[in-house]
Amino acid sequence: DHDRRAEPATMADRRAGRGRARDEGPEGWSFRGSAHYQFHLVRSSVARQFVPPDLPLVELAGYTLGGFYYANYADSPAGRMDELVVLSGLVWNAPTSCAWASHVFVDRRSAVSHGRRVFGLPSRLSTIRQRRAVQGGGEVVAVESGGGPIVELRRKARPSALKGPKISFQLPSFSGRTKHKPDLLKYDLDLSATIQPCAGYEVSLPASRGSSKAGSALAAQVGSILSGKMLASLSFKNMSMHVKRPEVFAKNEKKGSAPIGVPKRRRAGSAKISSVQT
Repeated sequence: DHDRRAEPATMADRRAGRGRARDEGPEGWSFRGSAHYQFHLVRSSVARQFVPPDLPLVELAGYTLGGFYYANYADSPAGRMDELVVLSGLVWNAPTSCAWASHVFVDRRSAVSHGRRVFGLPSRLSTIRQRRAVQGGGEVVAVESGGGPIVELRRKARPSALKGPKISFQLPSFSGRTKHKPDLLKYDLDLSATIQPCAGYEVSLPASRGSSKAGSALAAQVGSILSGKMLASLSFKNMSMHVKRPEVFAKNEKKGSAPIGVPKRRRAGSAKISSVQT
């Protein structure tokens, strides 16, 4: 069990280098730890409330693909850190598609500042608690932010002890369109991890009693995105991730082209698997 409370950096944190996100230079930032990626169906009408209007949704029969990414980083530019990223939909920018992060909850103040300032992410300072379930075993992850509880993730079984393949791949991602970074940004991340199917989390909304108005509204937003059917869940063990610096996208003005971005320096690439080890 662990409890990652949202706190300002202490003097000890600053001496240990955790008071602010480490700037690792022009090559980007590195993370190590484990993660859980869960896919949900999201109604397109819901996703459209959070995805920029000029980004086309990848959708079928009124639904797009969303979900969440929950990570426990043993090391990151902000030190030890937990993160929950809510993905409201899949957006298209030829020749690839990417999940759009509409809500980002982190428990390090420096990570909030870094996410907003560098990547244009909607990062929020949060408390993330992980504990064993009292009844039935398993675990519970509770997230609080904005003056109240946001969401609880519960599952009865822990991930299987069986090992999956070690996979390395590159994944393009989009961000921006916030008050901190109004432009649409594109960045690549290189990820290597042992990936395998695992038991999914049940998503539940905590009672709003005692929450602030802002906290209740935030919980309702997250609930509307994650209320759809769960499709699959994957665990990422022994994960190492390198996130490159974002680039500003410019509009493609070519006649007849879709109103989507192209990077100023190079075109976006599709997710590329570089190696698989069994």
